[in-house]
Amino acid sequence: MNFFSKNREDENKKRLQNLVNQTKKVDAPNGWTKTIFAIGGLSEIGFSKINPNLILIVSSQGRGIIDCQKAKLTERDYDTNWDWINSYEMTALGIGALSTEKILVSGLHGGGLPLMNKNGDALLFMATEWPIIDIIFEPEFKSIYQENEAKECFRIFHDYELRAYGFSYDGETFVIATSSEINIFRRQKNVS
Repeated sequence: MNFFSKNREDENKKRLQNLVNQTKKVDAPNGWTKTIFAIGGLSEIGFSKINPNLILIVSSQGRGIIDCQKAKLTERDYDTNWDWINSYEMTALGIGALSTEKILVSGLHGGGLPLMNKNGDALLFMATEWPIIDIIFEPEFKSIYQENEAKECFRIFHDYELRAYGFSYDGETFVIATSSEINIFRRQKNVS
């Protein structure tokens, strides 16, 4: 039996694409809001572990901090001597409110952000239409690979270029970044 036959590969690709096609195509999953920031030359991003509402952005023009709760750029520096980033350890020194913190970053040089939060929401990378990349949001321990659950998942990204993606350390925010923008998704608070 040949497990690497083209026919078997095509069947599996069609099966996976069918699962992606069953997802809801939305800008933001139910219960989340989306804000987009244009950032030219974005190379890395990383959430603070001390203040998980803050995300450090590294770009070709220096560093910035976005407060995800307020959806606002709060700090900026234009230091491009790069002595504040370690591309091997995947860390960058923070600025302003994060100046005492070494931030784990993800992006151009590797690394990774959390792909699941404590509520069981997860982000899944799929490329069934390579070179187009999809990010699937799987809510509350649902899985796109369970055919009866694929319809409860959300395709929230469909593009050719991806720099980094993942959750903040408190799970209330997640991001999807390209070289030119960052999409910030924030859990909506219940209003009583």
